[in-house]
Amino acid sequence: MAWRGSFLWSLVSVALIAAPASGQEPAGELINLFFECPTVGCGDPDYLRREVPFVNWMRDPADADVHVLVTSQATGGGGRLYTVTFLGLGPFAGDDQELTHSTAGDATADEQRTRLVERLRLGLVRYVQGTAAADLLSVTYGADGAGPAGQPGPPGGAPAPGASPQADPWDFWVFSLNASTNASGEATSKFSNTSGRVNANRTTEAWKIDLGVNYFQRVQQFEFTTGGVTQSIEEIQKDWGANALVVRSVADHWAVGLRANAGSSTRNNQDLRLALQPGLEFNFFPYAESSRRSLTLQYLAGPEHFQYDERTIFGYTTETRLQESLTAGLSLIQPWGRWSTSLTAAHYLHDPKKSNVTLFGNVNIRLFRGFSVFANANYQWLRDQIYLSAEDATPEQVLLRQRQLETSYRYFYNIGITYRFGSIFNNVVNPRFGGGGGGEVIFF
Repeated sequence: MAWRGSFLWSLVSVALIAAPASGQEPAGELINLFFECPTVGCGDPDYLRREVPFVNWMRDPADADVHVLVTSQATGGGGRLYTVTFLGLGPFAGDDQELTHSTAGDATADEQRTRLVERLRLGLVRYVQGTAAADLLSVTYGADGAGPAGQPGPPGGAPAPGASPQADPWDFWVFSLNASTNASGEATSKFSNTSGRVNANRTTEAWKIDLGVNYFQRVQQFEFTTGGVTQSIEEIQKDWGANALVVRSVADHWAVGLRANAGSSTRNNQDLRLALQPGLEFNFFPYAESSRRSLTLQYLAGPEHFQYDERTIFGYTTETRLQESLTAGLSLIQPWGRWSTSLTAAHYLHDPKKSNVTLFGNVNIRLFRGFSVFANANYQWLRDQIYLSAEDATPEQVLLRQRQLETSYRYFYNIGITYRFGSIFNNVVNPRFGGGGGGEVIFF
């Protein structure tokens, strides 16, 4: 049977209290657990091993009786909805289940990991009940939404699953403000960055609305001496942008949307850029499964208007063009690893040769015991730089990357392997001298 985490929080909270306070370890055979969390909010390995000591934590799924895979999706309130999938292996083959829980947008790292541990303990009951560890487990029910041992309910004020939407005085709108500045320098050089962002979004089953405004400024100053003459260079880069996205769910596989953008970029010679692009998206899998898998096709088309700081290489100071794009995207998070790939092709309708193609990929695959490969890469074929300035760039602008130059391609890649061998157990916690550091992507 499948247990769903959307139950109980509206009435009670469930916790498993594992191992006595004396620290005694359960005697007898324990189940072997492999835990995998390629998402945010999973805490650190030491914390999870401390809080769930009634299993053997394994380094490789080949040695496990249960494989736990945690995935998540962003929610409309700025938080995340987590899906904890339990996959039975060996003696538990075919005995799978899923539990879910949600956290609020302002939930702390401790609140996120506490909620995860609660779901992990709950889901493991069905597997450990036939082992010696079952004698040291107990189940407690908190009253009035209280959590384990009288602790508060869902952290961060997250609403209980199934809570009435009519109780929301904000009508699902969430607002966030962000501002930051940093600076560094020495006797002959100074750097400073200033940025800010305002965002508002509203997400329901039928609608998704995302609005944002951002600003960025970078200042670089240098002094150098050549032939006894001291010279100074100052370069300032300023960018601002505003974006709007409105999406309407049509069915389990379809969505229609509208993207609108406005902005300015000194690097791209754009005093003003405006774009309006309606579009359509089809997901070959139901959107409800998108935390584990999705295969989408997205089409966008619409006008773009440019006002340039300097006359372009095509002789324009302002122009309006129609552009269309098609994006295919594949995302998989499975027990063998994760894979994310997208391919986007776009061109201007007035001249189809002015086009670009972007290929992106991110993959982490476990090939065999202890050995995995990972890679992420991005490659762009560019033929649509209609915004390039006709003025020659100065050496300073080139070296400081203050002016976008003509190019037919851009790329980035990172490839690596990981190989672990030795003891198959991973139970011991020893935080001395800085042990027990955190990480967002966890493999045991």
